[in-house]
Amino acid sequence: MNKPEVILNIFSSIDGKITTAPGKNVAEWTAAGIDGEANEITHQLYDDLDCDGLVSGSESLIVWGKDWVELDKPIYVPQKSKAYIVFDGKGRLNWYQTEGLLVVTKENVSSTYIQQLKEKGINYILAGKGEYIDLPLALHKLYEVGFRKLGLSGGGSINGAFLRKGLIDEISLVIAPLAIGGTSTPSIFDSENLKDIGDATNLELKNMKPVSDGAVWLQYTVIK
Repeated sequence: MNKPEVILNIFSSIDGKITTAPGKNVAEWTAAGIDGEANEITHQLYDDLDCDGLVSGSESLIVWGKDWVELDKPIYVPQKSKAYIVFDGKGRLNWYQTEGLLVVTKENVSSTYIQQLKEKGINYILAGKGEYIDLPLALHKLYEVGFRKLGLSGGGSINGAFLRKGLIDEISLVIAPLAIGGTSTPSIFDSENLKDIGDATNLELKNMKPVSDGAVWLQYTVIK
């Protein structure tokens, strides 16, 4: 099946953490002025990488909603993206901001959720009837409606799911000049443990450069 190219475009601490602690909003790093502008740089990279859609998971939005962090200035808004694509297989979100939104959910999600999407005029795609969204099918359907390069910037769970399914083609990582630590703090990839070293995802370095205030950008191609 055809699918868009998927680029994980994200920023983290030097030890791969994407928040300070479970349930915390990573924007607190930006608000405190300690992330080396990694958040802003990452958003600008969506355009540099020619991403025509941005992908996130519902868990990230739930955390942002519960732990809102006010910023002194708005984060850069990518100009080349045609939609903000949210994977919400459980139908947990009550949508308020609907402009440019495209929801990916399961075929057997509750009828109440589908009714909400229709009433609010939200575009949606149905993919799979299992416990989780059928990710390859979802990407194929996104390809069919015109997406060719997606920027994935989810929480650790959706990033990990894409990784384990072998659906990530490139990794664009801005490392903030921070060390966070923690045994349950969300990381770039929160997924099931590897059963064999042969299942590790191998990468080839494509680009590397300092970007701002101690932050470093690393760009890798995933070796299939």
